[in-house]
Amino acid sequence: MIARKRYFAAAAALILASCGTLPRALRDDIAAEHDKLQQAERQLRRTADDVKADLAKFPSANWPSKLSAAQAELDRAKADGVELDKLVKDSGRIGIQEARRRAESLLREERGLRQKALDDSDAIEADATRWLDFENNAPHYLAKMKSEYEQVTSADLSQVTKKVEKAEQDWPAKKADLDARLASLRQISDTAATQWHTAESTPVSAATVPTLVAADDALAIDAREITTDANQLNALSGQLYYAWDKILVDLDKSREGMDTVYREKVKTVETHFVDVAAKKTEVTSDENWTDVSASAFRSVEPDLGMSIAHKDAGLYDSEAVTMAQPPGFAYMATPEQGRNQYGYWSQSGGQSVWTWLPEYFLMRELFWGPRYQPIYINEYRGYQSAVNYGRTYYGQSTPAAPPKYGSHGTFTEQRYSGSRYVQSGGFKGSGYASSRNAESPRSPSSGFSRPEPEPGSGVGKRFGGGGSAPSGHQFGHTPSPRPSVGKSFGRRR
Repeated sequence: MIARKRYFAAAAALILASCGTLPRALRDDIAAEHDKLQQAERQLRRTADDVKADLAKFPSANWPSKLSAAQAELDRAKADGVELDKLVKDSGRIGIQEARRRAESLLREERGLRQKALDDSDAIEADATRWLDFENNAPHYLAKMKSEYEQVTSADLSQVTKKVEKAEQDWPAKKADLDARLASLRQISDTAATQWHTAESTPVSAATVPTLVAADDALAIDAREITTDANQLNALSGQLYYAWDKILVDLDKSREGMDTVYREKVKTVETHFVDVAAKKTEVTSDENWTDVSASAFRSVEPDLGMSIAHKDAGLYDSEAVTMAQPPGFAYMATPEQGRNQYGYWSQSGGQSVWTWLPEYFLMRELFWGPRYQPIYINEYRGYQSAVNYGRTYYGQSTPAAPPKYGSHGTFTEQRYSGSRYVQSGGFKGSGYASSRNAESPRSPSSGFSRPEPEPGSGVGKRFGGGGSAPSGHQFGHTPSPRPSVGKSFGRRR
């Protein structure tokens, strides 16, 4: 009996010990990282030895400080290794889950520090090799620098200058920004000339190699940027002549083998200002299905039929607003303005209603389809209030009323009844699907991450300008590509 008790006690101790041990794969990774850390230390020592002789020739090089920084990174990595060894021994006392979490975190940090030190070591060796090569092959490098200088100074900036000047006339709010970008572009040529003339007149020696190498780097950058920056400025000037909306017209979730595939169908409605002064425009529309991530799908799932991105004419693509709003509302004038180039507020049955100008009936149909419902001023004021609070407007007239827009909207159910989303039962998940006139909505059962909105509720960035003149934004934004243009529907006057 005593022997059996001892056996079971030993077995229990063995089980407890095994439960307190980090997973074998994790322990193997820790051991492998320790070996790699030792290899990294050896490589750093070799680099220090290799550049020691070069430092006598190039005493101004900052390699010693870089080597010290790399060594400090390896020392921090070794400290992480010591902590990892303690965790392996003490995992039973700490608790396996906590020990594993801390071990994985320390291991990631140790790897990152080791790799950073190796990268720094490689960069130091590359610098030393290049400096020596420049001194030994100076004619080759000087010829390369002259070629880069000539590439910069021969760049023709007349076309982009002409386009910028035209854009500044049409969109004066962007004049300061465009002027600054154009001046920066021209400065590239001046800087390149200074770099080259200085290099050309500098005798090559060990003492001057660092300066010449820096000039070579600067000229290489100038040669690249003169073309890319000119193309970017040309594209930015062109973007000012387009207003566009991206309308979410369908959603689809399907299984392909073991994977779930998420897709969204987006219609891009684009208005090209052919003649700004005469307000002549072309309207185009294009639709495309796109695979998206699960998180991107969920982020727009409540917004079927909505404009999920909008850009006014006179703005860059990078300044587009990405908060969902009912399509077309951003083109309407505020009640205070009364009218703009797209339409005006008129009286109908004792109420103010938005009236589109005939030349924009096509735009109205692209936004709402053949079942366009007049927008009365009270509805617009609800939208305006939501915009002022930075919220998405779904068109509820009261907290208990169903939304008009978005995936659970009454208008959306009619407008997009043939969509995959509605056909697959997406709308049926809405708390309003079968009780349009209920005093209070049922709780939604569709699994959307956000609840049904209060009047003008929702969260997002401020949307649209209500037809007001666009203002300039800060300099240095990187533009996104202009949306693709589909079938053209002709010029609108």
